[in-house]
Amino acid sequence: MPTRHRLLASLVSLALVSPAFAQCGIGDITGDGVIDGADLGYVLGAWGSNDTNADFDSNDIVDGADLGLLLGNWGTVDVAAGSFPDEWIWGNPNCAIDPQIQVHQFNANTFILRQSLCTNFEGPFIYLLFGQDKVLMEDTGASNIALYTTVKSIIDQWLLANRKTSIQLIVSHSHAHGDHVFNDSQFAGKPNTTVVGTSLTAVKNFFGIPNWPNQIVDYDLGGRVVTVIPIPGHHTAHIAFYDHQTGLLLTGDTLYPGRLYISQWAPYKASIQRLVDYTADKPLCWVLGTHIEMSSTPGVDFPLGSTSHPNEHELQLTREHLLELNAAIIAMGPSPAYQVHDDFIIFPLVLALDNPCPDASPRMPDDEAMCMCRPKTVFEYRKLREALAK
Repeated sequence: MPTRHRLLASLVSLALVSPAFAQCGIGDITGDGVIDGADLGYVLGAWGSNDTNADFDSNDIVDGADLGLLLGNWGTVDVAAGSFPDEWIWGNPNCAIDPQIQVHQFNANTFILRQSLCTNFEGPFIYLLFGQDKVLMEDTGASNIALYTTVKSIIDQWLLANRKTSIQLIVSHSHAHGDHVFNDSQFAGKPNTTVVGTSLTAVKNFFGIPNWPNQIVDYDLGGRVVTVIPIPGHHTAHIAFYDHQTGLLLTGDTLYPGRLYISQWAPYKASIQRLVDYTADKPLCWVLGTHIEMSSTPGVDFPLGSTSHPNEHELQLTREHLLELNAAIIAMGPSPAYQVHDDFIIFPLVLALDNPCPDASPRMPDDEAMCMCRPKTVFEYRKLREALAK
């Protein structure tokens, strides 16, 4: 076979076996919305280097895998692509230099904020999605940080770049736990700002979801539609956002690289299936939760309360992780179990209010009809399950 034919066969093979990114813009180096010869020429010109623009799989070399990703996504890009930082702030020993809030611009209209582990061990993530009329903010952090001034600065810069004078800020929440609503008061009463309530009634009324949790609705930010998906299980009023512009699925505490605390098993199972069904025919580029608790070592998490996450797992998960979680909980049936996966841990914690929590695990008020005990170790978790069994 002539050399050029062997090369062509190799390229076709790479395109066929490369991971599916669902037209998520992987390969659009020029940023013109089309993956074409210009992008191909750039990759070939950067061949063998560590050019980050062409190193799509981030393995520090532009090679056949990157070429395969480009060819596999050849043509028109369906969604606006974005990027992640090389590293998120991860706490000690960097507390002297880490900012309270790390601000990362995913793309021109999307921002991801990470609260420092030095300010709170939860280290939650906060999201800002800009439309032409509204900017949707998910969550307000876990402790007192300069969040309002940070967000206002981002908004002011966006307005300047887009030659606009104002935009309505919608402060919403993945759910109502304290590590996601702490700084709501900073936004209360501010100009052009609406803070969505955290109760189930408030969430249903604001987004227009009378048939909770089975109804899925759209929320228009002005040229940018975000779909609101009810996903109770971790919390009664938990919601997910699917952003049609970027193909991002924001899952809060329902799915992220960490311990997936489940307070209501049957609703949680239904919620994961709801996410699987909804995203079946849509570009799903990344699944983004609100914490990182896993290390880069498969199946190993940081201890609860850790303020240092060296070698932290990356934030972004994929639809394959969503399918993996769904298959696991379906296999468990009606009896949830603690189960370690490479990138997350299924962590059921269900107690009725008339069942007191063991002394080893402090009782934490949660939803209207539940309370949740959060063990600090697997051993405390097993004690909790033994107490429930008795």
